[in-house]
Amino acid sequence: MGQIIQRVCDDFGAPHEHRGLGIRDLGNGFYECRKGLKTRLIFERIGQKALYFHAVGSHDEIRRFLKGHK
Repeated sequence: MGQIIQRVCDDFGAPHEHRGLGIRDLGNGFYECRKGLKTRLIFERIGQKALYFHAVGSHDEIRRFLKGHK
């Protein structure tokens, strides 16, 4: 999991670099990155150069997380 987090950190903000990561803007400051078909990471941008990763989980787990953080 650490490798995917590092890749997101390195490539975030460069759309052509992270196209294979499946990064999506979910609104309300949250972004999603998919690792395979079943695992998703939720993060937000903090300032200009930092990302904060909130959760890792399945589609349903991430939906529950987002419902609690609207």
